[in-house]
Amino acid sequence: MLTIDIGNTSIKWAVWNDARIVQTGSCEYSKQEPENVFVMWNDIRAENRVMVSCVAGESVEHALSNWMQQHWSIVPEFLRSTAKRGGVINAYADPGQYGVDRWAALLGAHALYDDPVCIIDAGTAITVDLLDASGVHHGGRILPGLHMMREALLKGAAGIHQADGEPVAFANNTADAVSSGTLHMLQAALIEVCSSAGQCLGNNMKIIITGGMSEQIMSLPGMPGMLHEPDLVMKGLYAAAEIPLAGN
Repeated sequence: MLTIDIGNTSIKWAVWNDARIVQTGSCEYSKQEPENVFVMWNDIRAENRVMVSCVAGESVEHALSNWMQQHWSIVPEFLRSTAKRGGVINAYADPGQYGVDRWAALLGAHALYDDPVCIIDAGTAITVDLLDASGVHHGGRILPGLHMMREALLKGAAGIHQADGEPVAFANNTADAVSSGTLHMLQAALIEVCSSAGQCLGNNMKIIITGGMSEQIMSLPGMPGMLHEPDLVMKGLYAAAEIPLAGN
C-alpha cells in the first residue's frame, strides 16, 4: 500500500508492508505541472492500493489519478473529511471545511493512542486539535507558523526589511528582533494552548506533535513533554483504509 500527503508546495509519501512503513520520500512540486514529480514513483513496484490526502485542489487530484491509472492501472482513493470515520467524530458542523490533512492526523492519533490527545501539526501554519479517548473531536485552533509571521511583518510593517536573524532575549538589530519576537510569540501561544487543552481533556492527555517544525518547537524552553510522530498523517491514511496498524 502507498499513502500520499499532498500539500500546497510539497508531496510526502510512504510505502507500507505488514502494517509498517518500509520506505518514505518527499519533494517540492508545482501545482501547474505536478506530473513532473510523479516519476519519483517509477522505481516503486505497482501498488494495489493508494490512499491520498490532498489539499492542493482538484487539478492536482486529477493529474495524480490519471498518472496512477496510466502507470499502475489503479485509481487512488482520496480521503475526505466527514462527520465520522474510524471511531472518530468530527466537531465541525460542516465537515467539508475541516482540512483533510487534519482529519488524517486525527484518525492516526485515534488508531495509535488510547488516551486523550492534543495534536499539534507544525508546518507553514500550525494546527492544534483535541481528541478525547472515546474519539470525540473537541475542535482546534489554527496559528500562523514562524515563516508566515515573519513574512507578515516584512510585508506589513514599514522599515522592517530583514527577518532571518538569530533568536535572542532582547535584540540590538531588526533581523534578530523579528526572529526573537516571532519565536517567543509562538512559544507562548503553544504553552497556553497545551495548558488549555489539558484543562479540557484531563491530566492523562498526551501531546502529539508532527510537521516540519516539530523538533524546533520541542526544544523551546518551557514546552510540555511531547511525543514526536513525524508520520502521523501517513498513519492516519493507513488507518482510514480500515487496516489495523502495527504497534509503534
